[in-house]
Amino acid sequence: MSRNTGADQPAAASAAQWAEHTSADGRVYYYNKTTRVTTWEKPDALKSPQERQTVWKEYSKDGRTYWYNPETKKSTWTRPAEMAAPASGEDAASRPQDLPASDKPQDPLAGNNQQPSASADTRGGEQAAAVPAPVAAQAPPGRKRSLRRLSADAFDEPKAARREFRTAEEAEAAFVEMLRRHKVGGDWTWEQALRAVVNDPDYRSLRTLPERKDAFSRYVDVTSQIEQEQLQKEQQQQRDALFALLDTLPISEHTRLRKVEHLAADHEALRAIPARSHRARLFGEYMDERLKDLGDVRRQVRRQLTREAAEFLGDIPVGAKWDDIKTRLLDRFGDQLMPVLSTNDSRRVPMDAVYYFVHGKGGAVDPEAGLSMLDLMDVYDAAIADAEKRESEQRQKEKAAVARRERQSRDAFRGLLEEHSTQFTPSSTWSEFYPQIKQDPRYTAMLGQAGSTPLELFWDCIELLSDDYYRHRKSLECAMRDHGFQMSPNTTLGDVREFAAKHCDVPEHCMEYIHEQLVIKARRRVEEEEERAQRHWRRLVDDFKYALHDLDPPLAPDAGWDKELPRISVLPEFKGVGDEAACRAAFDAVVEHRRERRQRSGSDARKRSRSRAPADGGADRRTRLRADEGASAAAPAANDSDLEEGEMVDY
Repeated sequence: MSRNTGADQPAAASAAQWAEHTSADGRVYYYNKTTRVTTWEKPDALKSPQERQTVWKEYSKDGRTYWYNPETKKSTWTRPAEMAAPASGEDAASRPQDLPASDKPQDPLAGNNQQPSASADTRGGEQAAAVPAPVAAQAPPGRKRSLRRLSADAFDEPKAARREFRTAEEAEAAFVEMLRRHKVGGDWTWEQALRAVVNDPDYRSLRTLPERKDAFSRYVDVTSQIEQEQLQKEQQQQRDALFALLDTLPISEHTRLRKVEHLAADHEALRAIPARSHRARLFGEYMDERLKDLGDVRRQVRRQLTREAAEFLGDIPVGAKWDDIKTRLLDRFGDQLMPVLSTNDSRRVPMDAVYYFVHGKGGAVDPEAGLSMLDLMDVYDAAIADAEKRESEQRQKEKAAVARRERQSRDAFRGLLEEHSTQFTPSSTWSEFYPQIKQDPRYTAMLGQAGSTPLELFWDCIELLSDDYYRHRKSLECAMRDHGFQMSPNTTLGDVREFAAKHCDVPEHCMEYIHEQLVIKARRRVEEEEERAQRHWRRLVDDFKYALHDLDPPLAPDAGWDKELPRISVLPEFKGVGDEAACRAAFDAVVEHRRERRQRSGSDARKRSRSRAPADGGADRRTRLRADEGASAAAPAANDSDLEEGEMVDY
């Protein structure tokens, strides 16, 4: 079992000076009322001779006694054999009686790291006072009595009686009045207040410790708030007094705190603020406010002068030069520029010597009041920008007026086209329409202006008209197809008009053009059919020619129609043509082609045989001669052969 020890034991202390107490957890500790020392270990003055001669030490916990050997680090509930039991008289004379649990001290022990806790005193219905060091009076030998937790002076002085109150509010009011009487501040802790008021009779006006702490907490909150308000009020008074003092001093925006302290060293408002950091903070606030006010005044004056200069340059032209405008501005606003700081003896003036902070002081000069050359240049730039803006707006207005006039002219010409729209057809041309409108003012007003030309507007109208005609023609064609009306090149306009009146809605002014388009379409269809038939007949003739080339045996170059007719007439291609004259013409063409091929082959062979041999050697000449002979021998067979694969002959 381990334990913590307290302060060292005074060697010369007598047994009468020590008192034995029991903490809330049942541990016994000892208090010396003379030296106010508290310890867990049993003092030598209270030990028996056997206890002084052994290393075993006696302790108590929960009302039971145990012994501990610091050398062997062992503890036991049984008294060691080395320690003989003390005589009953000696034990009663040397050790005080244990205190009941209700009288155990509550506050921590002075000089101890691990301290016993406090418990509430319930005897007589009142709470025992908490003191910095637990104390207890020593009981006379052979007599038991209950001890209260009191301060060190309670052993020598009689205890004051506790006052009785009718209500809890009166008790709390007495407790608060006691705190106020002892001048307990809002920043005090409970321990500080306890040392100051624990011996006051009104400390026990509240019975329990929680009630006292709650009342103390409320008192501290209220007192802290009152003290804070009082402090703020005092600081505000100091601030107002210092600001009033600064208003009377000759200072400027460049003045520093050290000059103010020199000027008002003996003034009460300055001495009331001993801390220089506090002075500097308040002086900075004053300067910030004054500089803000001064800046507002300067901006207002500069804004007014700038407005006057802008009005003065309201009619400036766009191409005005700065040199010319500067002369005009200096003549007009020369006396309103920023003043030049100088003295009679031509020495430089300190910036804080210009007292423009002082209210009501005549002759004050503000070196930054008025306009500067940069301000005048800004006014000039703004005036030039305004002039350019006005000129640009004027150009935009003129451009908008021209665009509006051109749009009106185009709308008028569109009205002219609308008047002649019944005369137009999708095939109408500008050359047909131009003679009718060339003298019209609505046409002449369009000449030379930007945007769409009269010709473009005319073609736009024709395009829209073509779309309209095409829609009506398609509607009529659908009706013809649905009702089986066959359109031919010989169909008259009356027939088409009669059909359209019964089956579809086509405007009358469109009928003539639509009839022409339908007739052209029918004529083209007939021509296409005829051309398709011709192509088919030519294809049959070509098939017959190919069949003649494929005859076996082949046709001779001198073959005759009558001789070859028996075997030609059985060909399917001959029957497919169905015209003997056409077949005979094709036969003659094939025979003629074969005759020409034979003649061309013989001519080529003769040309090769007449060519000279080169002068280089007989071996090469003999080789070429043999090649020519072979070509001549093969020539008759080539003349009798059929067409090459893929060769096309045009007759």
